[in-house]
Amino acid sequence: MASISLAVLLAFSLLFLLRTQRGIKRRIASQPVPRHYKSFTDVERTLWEAVEQQNRSNVWEDVRFRRKEPEFQIVQDYLHRVHEDFRRGHRIYGQVIIHSPELNIFAQLEWHRIKIEFAYYCWCALAWLRLRTVGISIHELRQLTEIVATLAFRVRSMLTTFENSGNVEFVDSILRQS
Repeated sequence: MASISLAVLLAFSLLFLLRTQRGIKRRIASQPVPRHYKSFTDVERTLWEAVEQQNRSNVWEDVRFRRKEPEFQIVQDYLHRVHEDFRRGHRIYGQVIIHSPELNIFAQLEWHRIKIEFAYYCWCALAWLRLRTVGISIHELRQLTEIVATLAFRVRSMLTTFENSGNVEFVDSILRQS
């Protein structure tokens, strides 16, 4: 009788653990970590269809979107969402760095954050300048997207590591603050 009740207790414990792990993964996926950059393929498809309707005969990588064209609003909205993703990811990354346990890990994480931030702001400045002068190309949009995707990947992997090590409350507090 005792072995049956122990087996049932073990089965319930296992189910509880599996459900908790799935909940952790779902919570990270639904939290306010960067995610707008994922819509790049949809934006690119929309821009491609608009260019095709206008019968432009340029190579796709060379097409520039200028202020006077109807696609400009699509580009501008996407850039705004990507910038929002970057700011959110940058804040979360900074909170995780502040709470890193060792000084050498802190220095490495801060160096990675500075490299990502520098690349992002350089491409952002180039995009801003191009939007106001000759127009922005799909290549420049893709570069900004890749930088934000890199930041989002690092943020998600750090949050997953913290949650898997049992620091669920810490992760929740970081996500609430950002």
